[in-house]
Amino acid sequence: MTKTKGAMRWAANFVALSAGLYVLALFISRFSAEAVQLLPVAVIYAGFAYGLLRGWRWLAYIAFVALLIGTSFAVSNIWALGDVPGWIYAGIACANLLAVAALFGALWRTPEAAA
Repeated sequence: MTKTKGAMRWAANFVALSAGLYVLALFISRFSAEAVQLLPVAVIYAGFAYGLLRGWRWLAYIAFVALLIGTSFAVSNIWALGDVPGWIYAGIACANLLAVAALFGALWRTPEAAA
């Protein structure tokens, strides 16, 4: 077994944190239209977290790109005057960047030699 599963576990935790922040945004903004639009993203991120916990390497590549795109959207909404507070988007961006860093370490690490 390679050591990438541990690094993917860290990434899965950060992706799950990001998904939780998306759901938290729903409650904090009192189910506003802006927050309801974030709910499908939370479901997708929860699926990413599940797949990363299972060690699915092919999903890690998809999640890596999706998290980078999600980070850019979160950063662009930090200073927007919407119903969802900026600190939620800042937390999402931080969690996404930490997940991307963990995925980078997991995906581009040289694999162990088989014994």
